[in-house]
Amino acid sequence: MNNTKGITILEKDYLNDLNKIKETIRNNQNKAMVVVNSAMIMTYYEIGTIINKRKVWGNKYIENLANDLGEYGNSYSFRNLKYMSQFSKEFSESEIRQQPVAQIPWGTLITVIMPKSKSHQEMLWYIKETHKNGWSRSMVLNQIAMKAYERSLINPTTTEAANNSKELTNELFKDTYVFGFLDKEKIKTEKDLKNQMIDNIINFLQELGPGFTLAGKEYKLITPTGKDFYIDLLMYHTKIHAYVVIEVKIGEFDPRDIGQLEFYVNAIDDLEKVDGDNDTIGLLLCKDADKYVAETTLKKNHLSLGISKYKLIEELPEYLERKLKEIKG
Repeated sequence: MNNTKGITILEKDYLNDLNKIKETIRNNQNKAMVVVNSAMIMTYYEIGTIINKRKVWGNKYIENLANDLGEYGNSYSFRNLKYMSQFSKEFSESEIRQQPVAQIPWGTLITVIMPKSKSHQEMLWYIKETHKNGWSRSMVLNQIAMKAYERSLINPTTTEAANNSKELTNELFKDTYVFGFLDKEKIKTEKDLKNQMIDNIINFLQELGPGFTLAGKEYKLITPTGKDFYIDLLMYHTKIHAYVVIEVKIGEFDPRDIGQLEFYVNAIDDLEKVDGDNDTIGLLLCKDADKYVAETTLKKNHLSLGISKYKLIEELPEYLERKLKEIKG
């Protein structure tokens, strides 16, 4: 008798849950199309919250929900309901409303960012970067493979001028760039390195970040006195509205390299910059750089300059392990 009463109560609770979920779906289906993804994400969060309150009931409960929600389509399959449960456990409602979580495609969130991130902080970082940069699912996978989050924890080596501009530092300078397309066996000279970057221009620009466009390779500068100089790569950044001079070196950073970079930055300001352009920026890409030597070289320099390393994917683990240990002290 008591057992029968218990079953009746469970059935009543189940039907209440089912009705709540159906009402949640119907309410959110009526939202304007412009916020369809946000409405869907909030729907899934609310459903996941309801499911998690009944977690002691086991998978049979979710199986029953999947069957009874079949009229609303495949989005409410057993598998997706399980994902909703995981999603609701991971994020708070305030995080979803305050962060761009609800603006990320569900598939990217649940099958890429959540399972492949090692911490909640890492998840939020990839969510923000995906939203800011407009990364597709495949691009997010690529960024995770190239350990973009771990690399973001290492402060880039820049001048005080660049450090004083948070926007400039975040948009332009990274401690390390990963060029997975490079064939190191074919890189004997700096020209070989530049050629591979240009031959793989789409991947190269994606790694540099949004806003970069190529103005010229071995860009020719002619001084008023008739001297010719060639900049390795001249870029223009459409968000910051400034030229970016990139010089590449196949070896370790040498302080003497900065003199050349300074000249090119000043010359572009003098010869190419027009009204509406901000001051030119310089980036030196090298295979490696001693921290003290790099920081001391850039100290008190009034130009916006940065020194970054380029790595192959297979070189990343050892490099990041060493650098992150230095940060932790």
